[in-house]
Amino acid sequence: MSSVFYEKRSEDVFIGDICPRAFPSHVHDVTEIVCVTRGRVTMTIADKTFTLTPGDIAIAFPSVPHSYDAVSEDADGLALIFSPNTITEFTHNFRCMMLADPLLLSTQCDPEMRNIISTIKRLNLQKNKHLKLGYLHMFLSHLFASLRLQPLEKHMHTGLSSQVLHYISEHYTEPISLEIVAHALGISRTHLSHFFSQQLKINFCQYINTLRIDYACYLLRDPAFTISQIVYLCGYGNPRTFHRAFMTHCRMTPKQYRSRFSGNDLPDEENAPAQAE
Repeated sequence: MSSVFYEKRSEDVFIGDICPRAFPSHVHDVTEIVCVTRGRVTMTIADKTFTLTPGDIAIAFPSVPHSYDAVSEDADGLALIFSPNTITEFTHNFRCMMLADPLLLSTQCDPEMRNIISTIKRLNLQKNKHLKLGYLHMFLSHLFASLRLQPLEKHMHTGLSSQVLHYISEHYTEPISLEIVAHALGISRTHLSHFFSQQLKINFCQYINTLRIDYACYLLRDPAFTISQIVYLCGYGNPRTFHRAFMTHCRMTPKQYRSRFSGNDLPDEENAPAQAE
């Protein structure tokens, strides 16, 4: 397969305009849905290339390589990019299933979906989290009624990238290493290492840490979890390793990140003991 790269996204949910230009093949641990309302967009998702016209919808599940190959000058539409954990009702579908076809033609779409898309585009939802998630939930409810899903484990012949990325998406919160993944998939450690460096342009440890810290950010927004619990839920063996990885990826401590969502400003001194644990 052609080279792809891992894209780390800073936000848990993005609802806004579609990509205005061509963008190379990439993967990420979020779902990306493209709804075209004007113009034409040519995309490749999991080695299948197609052109979207008004009313068409393309869906890339987490860890599925996809690219924007061509975007017409008059193209417009809606992009929905979000973590599979955002709406737990659909997490299993995003993690354990695959699409029979990543393209949903306008003739296959529930008319109500077009109404929801128009409403989302008309309203400025970027600053209203609850309204944004409400419309996203409604959209997904209609979308999954129109999609054909198949168990992912039955389609592991789809290629090395699908096998590796799916296995890791299922196990990254557990003790994991190049050796463990290579053994599970029946490939050599060297082959797997080469896949990450040459195809994803990121090494294995960086990839695992990115997935774990993305998940940690999601959990930190829920006050029901303590930071000590999150350390182990994300697959880290001790708080020191977790805090070091979090600082590297987010340029702030977990407590500082959590304070952004709780509205409480925590002094730096409160973070020092946790980091030293």
